[in-house]
Amino acid sequence: MKKGDMVLVDYVGRTDGEIFDLTDEEVAEEEGVKREEVSYEPIPVLIGEEYVIEGFEEALEDMEVGEEKTVEVPSEKGYGERSSDKVETYPEKEFKKQGVNVRPGEEVMIGNQRGRVLSKGSGRVRIDFNHPLAGKDLEYDIEVVEKVEDDEEIAEHIYSYRVGHGEDAEFENGTVKIPKSHSHGDHVHELPEQLREELKQEIEEYTDLEVEFIEQE
Repeated sequence: MKKGDMVLVDYVGRTDGEIFDLTDEEVAEEEGVKREEVSYEPIPVLIGEEYVIEGFEEALEDMEVGEEKTVEVPSEKGYGERSSDKVETYPEKEFKKQGVNVRPGEEVMIGNQRGRVLSKGSGRVRIDFNHPLAGKDLEYDIEVVEKVEDDEEIAEHIYSYRVGHGEDAEFENGTVKIPKSHSHGDHVHELPEQLREELKQEIEEYTDLEVEFIEQE
């Protein structure tokens, strides 16, 4: 595979022999890790755009459609090393002001960062913002299921990857029309301008389609 190729990939990721992520429903059932709320299906990877970690993408560059491979990914080509700089301390009263009762082991969002509560005591809360897999060597069983050739499918996958869903994109006369805002539950969120620019640039670079952002009816 080369830069700009869009492929659909199945994988099982392990560290220390334990599965941390996978797309294969059959393996999930066999290993007793299947979750009903999860949709098990191949993921889209646009080579060269960091859809997956460095070591994973390097493996894909040497693979063909239908090929299966087990690869070892060292931490420096995975989620990096753990850093003490990413462990921060906050006053507990700041959480109480928002009605949040933090507990050790739970995940919390601070700004746009997700972290795990390490400890709480003496009016202070320590939060670890390192990725849960930081410092770990990883193993992946990878299968390249399909190469996506159709421009509309590529655009849908790019949209879905960047926004979280892609089913409301519309195609007409060589143009993909993307709503400026989308609904999540009872809330409507407008796509940030930077995200719109990134979507437009990526779709127009890797397909022959033009991008138009439209108001949601």
